[in-house]
Amino acid sequence: MSENGEGPSMGSAPEIRIERLNTERTRKVSGSDTVYHAYFKLSGHPQPEWGRIFELEWKGLNLAQEAGVEGSFLVVHCQLEEVASTHLPALKKVVAATNEAYKRFAQKEATALWDREDRWRQERKDVNALAASLGFD
Repeated sequence: MSENGEGPSMGSAPEIRIERLNTERTRKVSGSDTVYHAYFKLSGHPQPEWGRIFELEWKGLNLAQEAGVEGSFLVVHCQLEEVASTHLPALKKVVAATNEAYKRFAQKEATALWDREDRWRQERKDVNALAASLGFD
């Protein structure tokens, strides 16, 4: 609920950003001479739903490379020379789209929670009114 008690607030869904390529984790895929697991450090540890949305958005680009979320990293399976020209721009686009979709999801969840809490408060009010009207000693 918002600070003024008038409905849900969206203060708890920080935007995720790509901060850098993690050079410690980035390495060749076992058995390949050209394909790497490229690890991009994120600004935070996204919620599981953010990761699910990211994967759907990435698949929507119809790129051949696999990508996903591992903890606070995005991982793309690609050739290193494609990172700067192809994959980083695509990742930035997908992260922005994911942030927007996640905001909508989180707002919907906050509204649903507020509605459930509001129904519960009304139910308690009704029960308390009935109890007060019963006239017990």
